[in-house]
Amino acid sequence: MEVKPLEAEAERRACLEIAKALPEWFNEAGLKVMERDLKSETTFIAVEKDQVLGFITVKPLNDKALEILWMAVRREFRGRGIGTEMLRFVEMWAKANFEVLVVKTSGDLNYKPYDETRKFYERRGFVGVALIDPYPEWGEEALIYVKCLRKC
Repeated sequence: MEVKPLEAEAERRACLEIAKALPEWFNEAGLKVMERDLKSETTFIAVEKDQVLGFITVKPLNDKALEILWMAVRREFRGRGIGTEMLRFVEMWAKANFEVLVVKTSGDLNYKPYDETRKFYERRGFVGVALIDPYPEWGEEALIYVKCLRKC
């Protein structure tokens, strides 16, 4: 498996198809924003034998913080370390220019699919720093996680 920058329109469409196949994480409103972000923000894809297995989209928040906007792995490939590899790649790529990595995720602690998401980030060194209820753009709770890339 290789992690590389998204370059082709077919790769972009593959990323959207991955997200569409995971409706418990990505709703229609989110998919519309994602489609825009996949065109305008930096995205890296995990590829094996010309198949896109997953993607991660990032955007600078300011000169010190890089935000993970979107991340997903094909359902049939989840649990195989692909998300971890993409995250590791982004961390190495970002270290030269950013001090922290930020991600927002659902703060609805009763919605079980996001238990898995929160645990994923926590196991990889992210720390929950704020619960915003409601998060203005979402109209629901958002949990903000941060991970230091250099000495903080």
